Amino acid sequence: MKHIIFKYRKEKTKSNLDVYRPVAYVYIKGQDGNWYFFDPYVDSGADLPLFTKSDCMLLGHELEKGEERLIGGVGGTLIRCFVHNLDMKIGDNIFRTKAAFAELEEVPRLLGRIEAFAPFRICFEERKKETHFFLL
Repeated sequence: MKHIIFKYRKEKTKSNLDVYRPVAYVYIKGQDGNWYFFDPYVDSGADLPLFTKSDCMLLGHELEKGEERLIGGVGGTLIRCFVHNLDMKIGDNIFRTKAAFAELEEVPRLLGRIEAFAPFRICFEERKKETHFFLL
């Protein structure tokens, strides 16, 4: 079975501790036909992929032309976002998905479950600090 392995990324917490977080290397097709690289956290608790307002602009979408939604996070705060349809590529696999773009910059980029996880079986291998995407 064909699969892609992504190594966890080492980061510092606000209290200066080292942590390793699962990320994926994805490309999103812009309105200009070019592919743009992003490395969001792989977040099985997120419903949709989430990106920033400037990401939306980089990709050539008009933020407020998307479907408006309020998205809640761990702290319970709601963030206004706009959902757009776009083409995403993980490895050699290109698929259509919905992604939310926050009207803020201060949000983490997330690869959420709905549609973006559908082409894959995803396994987190904590001991090796790897995320495996198996193509279905």
